[in-house]
Amino acid sequence: MTSPNEQRSAASATLDDSAEALRHAMSGLSGPEATGWTGTVRPAGSPGEGAKVLILGAGVAGLTAAYELSMRGYRVTVLEAQERVGGRNRTARKGDKLYEIDEHGAVTQTHTCAFDDGLYLNLGPGRIPYHHRRVLKYCRDFGVALEPYIMETTANRVRPPHAEVTWPNRRVANDTRGHLAAKLAETLVSRDAFTGELRDLLRVFGALDANGKYRGSTRSGYLDRPEIEEWPVSAPPLSFEELVHSGFWKARFYQPVDYLWQATMFQPVGGMDHIVTALAREAKRAGAKFVLGAEVREIEIDPRGVGVTVTYRKGDDELHDDARYCVSNIPAPVLRKIKLSRFSDPFEQAIRLVEFEKTCKVGWQANRRFWEGDLGGRDDTEGIYGGISWTGHNITQMWYPSNDYFSDKGTLTGAYNFDGAADTLGKLTPEKRLRLAREGAIQLHPEFKDRKLVPDEKGVSIAWHKVPYQLGGWAAWKPQQASHKKAYKQLLQPEGTDAFFVTGDQISPLPGWQEGAMMSAHYVIQQILGIMPLTAPEEVAVPDSVALTQGLF
Repeated sequence: MTSPNEQRSAASATLDDSAEALRHAMSGLSGPEATGWTGTVRPAGSPGEGAKVLILGAGVAGLTAAYELSMRGYRVTVLEAQERVGGRNRTARKGDKLYEIDEHGAVTQTHTCAFDDGLYLNLGPGRIPYHHRRVLKYCRDFGVALEPYIMETTANRVRPPHAEVTWPNRRVANDTRGHLAAKLAETLVSRDAFTGELRDLLRVFGALDANGKYRGSTRSGYLDRPEIEEWPVSAPPLSFEELVHSGFWKARFYQPVDYLWQATMFQPVGGMDHIVTALAREAKRAGAKFVLGAEVREIEIDPRGVGVTVTYRKGDDELHDDARYCVSNIPAPVLRKIKLSRFSDPFEQAIRLVEFEKTCKVGWQANRRFWEGDLGGRDDTEGIYGGISWTGHNITQMWYPSNDYFSDKGTLTGAYNFDGAADTLGKLTPEKRLRLAREGAIQLHPEFKDRKLVPDEKGVSIAWHKVPYQLGGWAAWKPQQASHKKAYKQLLQPEGTDAFFVTGDQISPLPGWQEGAMMSAHYVIQQILGIMPLTAPEEVAVPDSVALTQGLF
């Protein structure tokens, strides 16, 4: 009879060679491009045959772990505190009820979504970069149809923080480029070896004239709509001084240049929650059991360190369940409110250290897709088909739908903010949140003054840092702090001998992204299988949460 360790070693041959790629990914030594995970068939003679696993939380990482472990013969039970799966993967549709924790600590209903049938808005993750290979593979394998998500169009708008103006994206981008190219051209001296080539590069790069001056360009758009008898004339350039004093780059204007937001990006047809629906469906088919409405109250590690007992409340009943392994997808701010027995002091210190970022979203239904413009030419509205407009207002950004073009109605993400802006918005009542969001939207689109066009009763908002069992958007890791490095490394290692594991994007190189959640789940699974070491590498790179979720600005 073989030992569990021998069984694990034999099973490692049935998995692909992703261990090294994951080890590097989790230590920050390589990017997210290496997936190295198939998860399509149950290996013969799986080491998990008969071993029980409790998974706490049905977020993306929990669902991924439930599916993969079930496929490998483990007896999996998922305990989820809410009556839905998905965690922060949440798509709002007609009739959905949203809840938050009020200032008195009570859970209260904030909205009942009143979108028309067929309309939806992603309140959590809303896009999938092309290099998030795990997410894309699960979508392909499970039949989740995808469509392009448009990150940026030159018709999107910019409302700089230091100017009471709204400009088209194309004018800001191209006039800035033109002015900078012209200033650089002025500094060139003929004795430089590559002066000729550089001057020509600057001429094309900045659309300069033969004298190296920038006088505007049709890249920035036309002064007037072209007519059959008139040649298009470029819009007059914004002055360099006006652009610089506006501080436009401080409104995240260059986020689409950052790697995580570059085209091509994708979104599931019909809503991001189709991913978690598919993961839960396939996990159940593989044998996983789900208990919804199960609020975890206590987690106790076996005295020998090789098992766990979880106490949870479901309705009025207090129940207990035992397992050889426990995989926790519970967000750290929630986990530290749960009674932990026989956990190490370093682990509990790490859980207390990890804070989650504040973040809010607002969603609107518009009864006419006014941002797309009138195809009959009866107005001067420029056509905006997807992308994001940026503003110095509290709402920070406005997302336009990348689906159902040319239809009658649509939904807009009317705010997606962070930090202090999210704290301010989240403290307001739902009605006042919509009022503030409308003020910011009017600065970008005066059409928001029309409450019949964009009705209040069809608006929704969410402050993720106030949502029960979430308490934030993502882990706020700060790589420059030694305490964060120590805590991050601690959470990569199991508690007990190998009884309790933390998973989720909260403990991955990609906080705030579904790819990070899946990466973390794969890492923990391979620890359970004995493929990955139970101890973290000596040197662990802590992710920069701000850069990875908000970009460089």
